[in-house]
Amino acid sequence: MNKRQLEKLLGMIIATTALGARGISCGPCPDNVAQIPVLPPSSDGGVEDAGDWLADECQRKCPNGISCVPTSLPLEDGGSMPAIECTQMADCSAGRRPLGKGGPEKRWDTKGLGAAGEWLVHAAALEAGSVIAFRELRRDLAALGAPRRLLRAASRAAEEEQRHTRRTRALARRYGARVPGQTTGVTRRASLEELATHNAVEGCVREAFGALVARWQATFAEDLEVRTAMAQIADDEARHAALAHAIDAWAQRRLGPAARARVESARREAAHALLAPRARDAGREEALRVLGLPGAAETEALAKRFVVAIGLDAAA
Repeated sequence: MNKRQLEKLLGMIIATTALGARGISCGPCPDNVAQIPVLPPSSDGGVEDAGDWLADECQRKCPNGISCVPTSLPLEDGGSMPAIECTQMADCSAGRRPLGKGGPEKRWDTKGLGAAGEWLVHAAALEAGSVIAFRELRRDLAALGAPRRLLRAASRAAEEEQRHTRRTRALARRYGARVPGQTTGVTRRASLEELATHNAVEGCVREAFGALVARWQATFAEDLEVRTAMAQIADDEARHAALAHAIDAWAQRRLGPAARARVESARREAAHALLAPRARDAGREEALRVLGLPGAAETEALAKRFVVAIGLDAAA
């Protein structure tokens, strides 16, 4: 599937979905929050008694969280138990995730930010991760003897993701956020099957759907700068998804039947994951209108039409 075909497909999906009523949810970027009870070394319980020890627990039990704050859980006898509230990075970026563990150098302090600022902080960090992902991809393609046209396209994609990072960082700063730096990616080279699987999931499915969501935001965001940024991001992500399909075709010719089946299974699983229910999120309506994120009903409709359009629906 080339870029023009993909853009036509995405446009048709948006046109049919936009006819429905707009609901409000946290869109495709919900926070993943877990409250983890902890036992202090010596106290009767409660956040006040736990003191700085909870900060150490955050480092130990929430090492990759974007935020970690002390809290408490109520007990049946009326007392409370110390706990930490660990928020993991939501999967909201239109870009490709690294095969390794490239991520923020430190947690982000999103306390006090509105919903728009939180979303943009997450998006900026994940766009930075996409720079790593495409650099890894180019390196692995070169090691596996891929054609130069694929190497050039991967290099161009990394440069475009750098622009996305700058744009989303700037938007996040407008909403009062501070976005940390990014660590380096994995150094181990991927095998052909690992590359093909990761490309099918991250490129053929997630980047294509991310381009669809970005295109929706470019249409509906009330913030003009968000609308402008998302229009460029949507265009670039459609090109990246088309690159993923080209890489997929190249890799499929080199894989054996069993490996091809495993890649296809991962692709289908990633597509069906888009269909998971998304909870509504009262209280964020104004911020979500500013960003143009699709509501709960719209996200579900977009995902269903997308999965059918790429031939990965349950009946396929």
